[in-house]
Amino acid sequence: MNVYGSKTKDTLTQCGVGVQSESGKLDVVLMHRPGQELLRLTKDNLHQLLYDAIPNLSETHQSHDIFSQYLRDNGVHVLYLADLLHETLASSDEACQRIIDGIVANSHFDSQVSTVLREWLNRRTPEQLATAIITGVGGSKDELGTSEIAQTLFEMSNSSNDFIIPPLPNLLFVRDGFSIIEINVFIWQMTEPARRNEPLLLRTIFQYHPCLSESGLKIVEWSKKDGDFSEHSTIEGGDIAYLGNGVLLIGCGERTNRAGIEELALTDLFRRIIVIYMPPCRSYMHLDTILSSVGKHAFTLHSPLAEIMEVFTVENRDSNGNLHSNPKWISHGSSVPEALKKLLNNPELIFYDALDTETSTSEQRQCRHNVVCLDDHHVVTYAGSDSERGIIAQMTSDSSCRVGLIPPQGLYEGGGGAHCMTNAIRRRAK
Repeated sequence: MNVYGSKTKDTLTQCGVGVQSESGKLDVVLMHRPGQELLRLTKDNLHQLLYDAIPNLSETHQSHDIFSQYLRDNGVHVLYLADLLHETLASSDEACQRIIDGIVANSHFDSQVSTVLREWLNRRTPEQLATAIITGVGGSKDELGTSEIAQTLFEMSNSSNDFIIPPLPNLLFVRDGFSIIEINVFIWQMTEPARRNEPLLLRTIFQYHPCLSESGLKIVEWSKKDGDFSEHSTIEGGDIAYLGNGVLLIGCGERTNRAGIEELALTDLFRRIIVIYMPPCRSYMHLDTILSSVGKHAFTLHSPLAEIMEVFTVENRDSNGNLHSNPKWISHGSSVPEALKKLLNNPELIFYDALDTETSTSEQRQCRHNVVCLDDHHVVTYAGSDSERGIIAQMTSDSSCRVGLIPPQGLYEGGGGAHCMTNAIRRRAK
């Protein structure tokens, strides 16, 4: 095993795996340090690839490195997704074939071009295959190469402008593709076509990585494949907050839909599922853009939405304990603070926000409600908040919270914050 593989093994052996809460001590986290995939962004494909602006890659690296170093300085072990993918593909021919099969299945090509694409991919080394799925492959001779099969693929794909394999610039937001809850791994079904290869990559890592596959983690097949649900089921990790003790908080909006939540409920793995219905728009694409856990008794909450989002519990069993074929949705009103205080049996819950609506709106647009907990009441978010009226000032006013600040430059152009860019591999109970 190479030096990276040894580091992964040592980290997992020392710390273990499993996520028992959203705000307990964070021991091991997965991140993705972006690379050449960000250079694929242009003014023409920007919105198709789900970015608001083109980041400067040098700024991205600088800001991301500051973030990851802050985590290390505070006792968090950082694993990188690209390292895990390289380790996986280098150690398993079956994993390589799984990636190839998935890329071909997710492509838009007809059967003839797909056959040629498969042959071209079969000639890639594991390292080249890892680069291809993350960075993407353009339809030019320069990228495809000079071999006969490359020439055939170039001619049959009939375009030097489109991607043969689309890039994955949103891997920066590694939160969205999967969640570990206790020892269960959920690989989510994502809404946007630009992200369709992310679950493929993540499933391959958890199924075939030489350490993770033997760690005790278990992939949960949560989504039905028999078409029972009329609506295509989607869930993304930015909408997921596991509060511990079998209680799941989940957002329903632009990226996670009702069908996905109902399928998740039917796994019968949760004691209680609490759903917050959000406005279905990009500004509030995930729950963590408006509400994030700060600690055992506190959340951030974008107050302009606090009294207009309906809260539900999703019940999957009847009074006799029998599993419902169609889970029941029970409303608890449209006051998020009051509903959560009641449902979590915690009347002392604290909700942090800026002092006024205008400042809260500005902070939410700059992803400062999107915080990641390192431990109880120790969080990280973007710097630049209003020093008097902003959310950070309110969180730290009585020294109740410790807030680490990272630069947003090169990171927030994709619409995500600190919570989005991290995903726990090991986190303790509250």
